[in-house]
Amino acid sequence: MTPPDEAVIRCPSCGGADVRKSHSKSLLDTIPQMFGFTALRCRSCRRRFYRRVWNPGQEEDGRTDGGTEER
Repeated sequence: MTPPDEAVIRCPSCGGADVRKSHSKSLLDTIPQMFGFTALRCRSCRRRFYRRVWNPGQEEDGRTDGGTEER
């Protein structure tokens, strides 16, 4: 099942939905993490941005529904 458009993490720069978790670059990355934000990178335009992501693994495929499908 394809998630609804509002359930997909999109790049704020290009609007692409092909995003992945970005590696921490410095100690400054720990500050947003303390508030529940995760560093993500767009695979299309390579822009790095922060987004609140609650379910582990959802940033890998851009889905915010946790990757579950209805049966």
